[in-house]
Amino acid sequence: MSELIKFEVKRLPGVKIVGKELRYNMEALMKGDNRIPDFWDKCFADGIFSLLEDQTDFIFDSSYVGVMLDWDKGDGDFSYIVGMLMKDGVSVPEGYYHKDLEETDVAIGWIKGKNTADVCSSAHPLTEQAIKEKGYKCDNMKWCMELYNCPRYTTPDENGHIVLDYYIPINDN
Repeated sequence: MSELIKFEVKRLPGVKIVGKELRYNMEALMKGDNRIPDFWDKCFADGIFSLLEDQTDFIFDSSYVGVMLDWDKGDGDFSYIVGMLMKDGVSVPEGYYHKDLEETDVAIGWIKGKNTADVCSSAHPLTEQAIKEKGYKCDNMKWCMELYNCPRYTTPDENGHIVLDYYIPINDN
């Protein structure tokens, strides 16, 4: 069972998410049709990160991210982006998705567990619960993000636990 082990609120400066996009349906995802792990596998197999990592001056954070956004169009679909957070001026490779994320306050939950599927599926509800308990509100759920920090996520600790960083934009009150 995954658990929230740390919660903090920070100001995220304006950044650009750059990566590959999977357009997907929330209802299908909630019914267990999860195509996201296979999409990650394809992105790794295609080497999508190397073109971004080569632009060292424009890397905001070297961690890989999965960002869910654009689900407010009323059709139940959303975009899931596998990529990196980059600074302005980055050269967006042909065929890559990019979107500016505005400067905003974010709640960051560190979700700890042994099973990657459980950690990832628990991240949103655990972080959202902590947001409410601390008196914040989600910022209309414009986006949410999994940040796969190395080594917290990539290297299990002595007990086999990994930690996923999970971001949700927030408002005060």
